[in-house]
Amino acid sequence: MKNKTIVALATPPMNGAIHIIRISGDNAFNLVNRICSNKITRKGYEIQKTNILDNNKIIDHVLINKFVAPKSFTGEDLVEINCHGGYYLASKIIELLIKYGCVLALPGEFTQRAYMNGKLLLHEAEAINNLINATSDRGIELANNGLNDGAINKLKKFRSDLFQLIAQVEINIDYPEFDDAPNMSIKKMNETIHSLINFATKVINDSTKIIPIIEGINIVIIGKPNVGKSSILNSIISKNRVIVSDTPGTTRDIITIPINLKGVTVNFLDTAGLRKTKNKIEQIGVNKTHEMMQKANLILWIIDGSSILTKDDLAIQKLLNNKKYIVVINKSDLPQKANIKGIKISALKNKIKPLIDELLKALKFQTNIPFNQVMLQSTRSISNLKNVVNELQDALKLINNKQPIDLTIEYLHAALENINHILGDFKCYDFVNEMFRKFCVGK
Repeated sequence: MKNKTIVALATPPMNGAIHIIRISGDNAFNLVNRICSNKITRKGYEIQKTNILDNNKIIDHVLINKFVAPKSFTGEDLVEINCHGGYYLASKIIELLIKYGCVLALPGEFTQRAYMNGKLLLHEAEAINNLINATSDRGIELANNGLNDGAINKLKKFRSDLFQLIAQVEINIDYPEFDDAPNMSIKKMNETIHSLINFATKVINDSTKIIPIIEGINIVIIGKPNVGKSSILNSIISKNRVIVSDTPGTTRDIITIPINLKGVTVNFLDTAGLRKTKNKIEQIGVNKTHEMMQKANLILWIIDGSSILTKDDLAIQKLLNNKKYIVVINKSDLPQKANIKGIKISALKNKIKPLIDELLKALKFQTNIPFNQVMLQSTRSISNLKNVVNELQDALKLINNKQPIDLTIEYLHAALENINHILGDFKCYDFVNEMFRKFCVGK
């Protein structure tokens, strides 16, 4: 049964110089020929010039890029129509294709087909999504790491090493009488599992650092009311996007503003002032501030340098235990009374360079990551690799407790399943057949 042939606009839905309409599926060439003035031949890596017709009436002059299965992004016959850039015009061409049998593609369906047809690993599909949504130079660099063959091959080798370990254990259990089967000693098994755990742990640690760069590093601005939190944010972005008022408790909701700092996307979150309040609406804002603090990659604690520290300040300081934060002393243009060390700035005078410099120092540790290292592209993949480590550690415990080696198989298989979830390769491994092929068991 043939797959449905899908169509979608591959360029943003607005007027521009050109639009690209993408068609993929078994019937792509036949359907495109229904709307073209001359025959579009099924020959890949060619560009043809033609007219788009509606009831024999020319509606556009276009170029057709052609890719024949399996040598295309999706692994299917794929045609791209390069038409003029009117959004209405592109929509009309899509409507014609749907009229003759195309189906409007679902979000991500072209990439999904590429994955299903073996053109992409799931890890690579995640990297493509991150590349599309990148908002900084580092975001682009790290997303491209997920498409780097060197990094992907390291993940594949990790899986291959784990697979070979399972295969050798299986063959020793099921076919102990065959001399061709390599002997898997407890010592060798221990060494192999330790090596796998060390590799996976490093990947987890490195990937955990880059996820905030891909998604944007969240910096939460906190402090008691009226210390200048919103004014500081306005100075950083050089625009008055945040309401500034002398009335305490003005900010009732979380205001998020993304900024690019030296190639890194930083999400600044301006929060409600932290203090005890009987105002129910203001208390909602305070509760949201507490919630955001738990999710922050970095916290800016703003203090009014012209005032002595109050009970509210000291209460905030206690909340910052075990959190990464910077003390920012605002209103440095006024006589100083706050007895605390920190970065001194003046939002009123727009003198915030010391804060920007300190932010760049604080963010630097997260960005110095070599390109060829394995970087997982999502929290989902990181979670899967943590599961791999947990399963391998459970297998080690059994070995160290001198339990029968066959009891470890369940944990090793679970580890393999999790690494397959990262790569998106769920083909069934036949361990006995693999070992027959490699070691000639049963000659």
